[in-house]
Amino acid sequence: MYRTFSHRLIQRTCTNAKRRRNITSIRASCFKSCGGALVGSIISPTIVKERPQKCNPGGRHFSYYSCFNHGGGVVQAPRIWYNFQNNFVLDNQLLLAKYHGEAMQKTQNSENKHGEAISSIVVSTKKSVHDVRLLDKTTQRLLEAPVGTLNPAATLEFTTSIYSWHAQAINNPHNVQVFEKSKQLLYRMMHEAQVNPCIIVDIETMNRGLDTWRILSVTQAPTKFQKSSSSTSPSPNAIVWEGYQMLQKIKEFSNECERIEHPNDKSFNMVMDSYAKFGMANEAHELLEEMNLLAREGLPQCRPDTITYNTLLSAHGNAISLHPNGSTKHAEKAMDLLENMLQIYNDTGSIDTKPDVISYSTVIAACANAATSSPSFAQMAEDILNQMKEMYNSSLIENGGNGEWLGLRPNHVCYSSVIHAWSNSGVADAARRASLVFAEMQSQGDADVSSMTALLGTYGNVQEAESMLKQMIVTAQESGNMASMPNAITFTALIDCLAQSLGHSLESDGGVAANKAEEIFRQMEELYDRGVDSVKPTAITYNALINVWSKTGTEDSGDRAAYWLSKMEEDGEITPNDATYATVIDAYARCGNASKAEQILMKMIKNAKENGSDSCKPNNVCFSAAINAYAIVGRPKDAERLMNMMEKMRSEEGYEDLKPDPYCFNGVINAYIRSRESERLERCLLLLDEMETHNVSTAVSYTAIIEGLAKTKRTFINGDHVGDIATRLLERMWKLFQDGRESVMPTAVTYASVINLFAKSQRHDKAEYYLEELEKKYKELEYECLRPNTICFNACLSSFSKTSSKDEALRAESILERMQDQSDDTFLKPDSFTLTNVISAWANSNNPERAEAILNTMQAMYENGDVAMKPTTVSFGAVLHAWARAGNIERAEKIVDHMESLMHVEGFEEMRPNAVIYNILINCCARCGSPSAVKKAQSILDKMRKYKDAGYNLASPNIITYNSMLSALHGSGEDAYPKACKILQEIETARAVDPTMSPTNVTYTTFLRILAKSGVPNKSIIAERILKDMETNPNDQKLFPNNLTYDAVLKVCGSLTTPDPSLQRHALVLAIKTLTKMQQLPHIIPTSFTYKEFFTTLSKLTKGEELLKLIERSFDDCTRAGVLDDKILRILIKTTPKDFSQKLLKLDTNTNLHSVSIKDLPQNWSCSAKRSVTMKSQRTNEQIVHNTGRRKIKR
Repeated sequence: MYRTFSHRLIQRTCTNAKRRRNITSIRASCFKSCGGALVGSIISPTIVKERPQKCNPGGRHFSYYSCFNHGGGVVQAPRIWYNFQNNFVLDNQLLLAKYHGEAMQKTQNSENKHGEAISSIVVSTKKSVHDVRLLDKTTQRLLEAPVGTLNPAATLEFTTSIYSWHAQAINNPHNVQVFEKSKQLLYRMMHEAQVNPCIIVDIETMNRGLDTWRILSVTQAPTKFQKSSSSTSPSPNAIVWEGYQMLQKIKEFSNECERIEHPNDKSFNMVMDSYAKFGMANEAHELLEEMNLLAREGLPQCRPDTITYNTLLSAHGNAISLHPNGSTKHAEKAMDLLENMLQIYNDTGSIDTKPDVISYSTVIAACANAATSSPSFAQMAEDILNQMKEMYNSSLIENGGNGEWLGLRPNHVCYSSVIHAWSNSGVADAARRASLVFAEMQSQGDADVSSMTALLGTYGNVQEAESMLKQMIVTAQESGNMASMPNAITFTALIDCLAQSLGHSLESDGGVAANKAEEIFRQMEELYDRGVDSVKPTAITYNALINVWSKTGTEDSGDRAAYWLSKMEEDGEITPNDATYATVIDAYARCGNASKAEQILMKMIKNAKENGSDSCKPNNVCFSAAINAYAIVGRPKDAERLMNMMEKMRSEEGYEDLKPDPYCFNGVINAYIRSRESERLERCLLLLDEMETHNVSTAVSYTAIIEGLAKTKRTFINGDHVGDIATRLLERMWKLFQDGRESVMPTAVTYASVINLFAKSQRHDKAEYYLEELEKKYKELEYECLRPNTICFNACLSSFSKTSSKDEALRAESILERMQDQSDDTFLKPDSFTLTNVISAWANSNNPERAEAILNTMQAMYENGDVAMKPTTVSFGAVLHAWARAGNIERAEKIVDHMESLMHVEGFEEMRPNAVIYNILINCCARCGSPSAVKKAQSILDKMRKYKDAGYNLASPNIITYNSMLSALHGSGEDAYPKACKILQEIETARAVDPTMSPTNVTYTTFLRILAKSGVPNKSIIAERILKDMETNPNDQKLFPNNLTYDAVLKVCGSLTTPDPSLQRHALVLAIKTLTKMQQLPHIIPTSFTYKEFFTTLSKLTKGEELLKLIERSFDDCTRAGVLDDKILRILIKTTPKDFSQKLLKLDTNTNLHSVSIKDLPQNWSCSAKRSVTMKSQRTNEQIVHNTGRRKIKR
């Protein structure tokens, strides 16, 4: 009768609690019965099943509930296992626990000051579930009790307290203190059991403590939004490692004390579950090996089961999205693991490791994610689906099967994952393949809205997706199956398609996609107003719409995103969340409005403080988006200020989750790299060291800094060469990777930056060395992120494109052949940039024939269908430049004629010659120096003027064009001064409407040279006026006179032929002023050519004593500078009397001046003669630059 009453009491208690969905109250109520006695019963599984759905939605949860039988001393404990597919396995076991009864009997007579009556324990435990302070007080009392002084009743008190903390963890999963209290109690209980035979620790209690940790750890795992917001790999939080440490501690205690049970498979599974959430597949594998080892050593309760393997499979699935470096590798391991499960099942026949539909669906999902990196995994995903169908069909009774694999009937999750796989693959027929899978789902009646939504993502354009959506609506209406009617999720998927279309485009569509998204949103509102409740826009729909505006990148995209945010705030039912604010911030960042991005962040912080809502609580994602806004506009101080604000809010305002992460640090680093801060790279290196201190650095951090080193014009940073710094950073990355930091592993992008750095500094051997190292690392490690690609090879080839050596050109072509040998690899296919680099290498090595041959091959490949080989004006320009350097105007003209003929052919419209091409051709004419060449140059200029009048501005004459034309006139050998004046006048006219047409020092220097050759009597006056105009703005380096300009002025003065004394005097004074100015200006160094022109001018414009004084003074300056050469010596001997020359040169009176050379004079007079030669060489090179306006075609 007593037991019957007890059962009724429990049943009534369970019924009431079921209405409240509160299992904790069930257990507490069961403990309080019949005068404080505990009644044993099995809690209804239907009741227990509801709890995990409430407390831990979307995740796997372990639930163990025990009701103790005080009267009989027997504990009947149902063990409930809840997996992530909401399936339960009920394993009822009778656990002998007489110690509970004994403990309660001893408690009644105990005089120990720490012992209490069972009734008071149960009552206090029940209250503590609802009163954290009381629970905390009980916990503190147990922890402070001296070891060895507790009585047997403490076992139950420890147990119920640990259970109560577990209940608190479910209600408040983010609270670290809850876990700490539970852990301290568990450790204290095990310590007590070691010395106190009255204390026994069962596995259910230990697992409850472990699950308290697991609940906390999974809350800190990356969310789906965080996974997609960056390509970097998140670092596991420190709390993740606590679980494994607890597990090892429990093992140690159980080995030392027989009253402490050994961890079982569920204990290990809980730790593995946390590893899986963080994508820690390697650590999960190590845990599996440990379980197998313990099982072999005589602990069968540790043997892995299907749930263990499924958890490990999910770890590989999460590793693909969280650690994209090895996406294909993790998918392959998942498939190998599934085969291993099948093998174990076939060998042992044990259903404990039999793969189920969860196993297969998890592997299919892993392949779907890996299809983004390698399209072949889409076919693998479909093959696995077909294997499931084959195994299921073979098990059907009607097919003669034994029902072995009836549980493998593919569900909608499997089908949807295959559809996602084809969507991620990006192959040409992805939509067709996905449609076939969807059609099969429809034929079996498995098609639902989620699978239809997945199918929308496979379509290559929005028009196809819209057509599919309309077809879905029609199908649902005709069939009467309203469950397949598109809902808000489906419409949201269509809006996402618009966002994806923008992500694949390199240029903005001007807001077309965003306006279309708004139209779809309004359609949803209209349908909802008509009574279709399923299409009511949700917060996710708003976020998707805002995301489209974010990716639009137009000037008003940020304001439009903010408008929809305000609409959400005005809606009483839909509340913006952290993802909403982060997307609006990103929208302002993309349109370059960092200030408004920060305003949205401040608004979010204000709302969170006023409303106290966790859904819009500022987090790392929002701060990193705002930091990135300042990074885009190159404002590092503001970016760093926001990161410091995060730390302040965490330490002073209690925002524990606001701790700068890799995304925030990387944003600040990018801000410095894009800025104009003088010591930006030094600051980046310090930030990297700070990241290492916090263990949050990633491959992105290192790669960004290496890329910054490649772009800087500085050669040394902190006394170290930039190449050496990049090398050390790469070596550090590999060391950290070897120490277990997978997130810091170098990628192909990292190597491309290193190669690019050495390519820009013309260190061909280093560039090629690191390319070969990348190939070696990829073969060794087989990580997808290390796969050498076309970008890496092109970076290496760019270093050879600037060489002038035939051997280097041959090396460049050998690298091209290496790429062609691996042309089956889609990531390593030569393109137009590849061949253009090789063409440039041959062109610069004075082999235009080979350069043109490669260009012809390139054009033929494009005409045969290889679109990646489409020639560009850069390709033709490199060959044209080679023929121009060779002075072969006929072949150069043929190249331009060929381009002009191609621009009318379909597919070659972009081959129309531009100003760069015509400028090279004009410069080629200038090199010939003949009157006929000048006429050709003039005809080309006339053609460019016609293009300008016709509106083709790309071929309009620019300042380089006119400079090249002036150079052609200068070398023509005729009086070109009148034509040069017309060109100069045309430049001045064009400058009035186009500032880019402003004359440069190249323009005026070439004009002065033409003026020097002319017979204009007042040429020195003209030269002086030009010189003054050039000296007006010393900060304008493009206009301010240089060495060549002042030398040209001296040449003008020395070429004066007029007999007018006043003009001669003016020219003499101008020459003296010019030389004096050259000696005084810091950036000007008079050379041998300077003094030669000056002494020539003196010899023509003055005589007698004045001449000798000027020569004597100037000769001293010349010899002190050490630039005396034989040409100057000949002028002096010819111009001055013999005795003056002998005295000036410090020679004996008997010396024959006509036989004197530089070698007979003091060495220090000509010690800089080599420098003068070098200066002359530099002047020659600079003349080439002046004539062409560029040495090479800028890419």
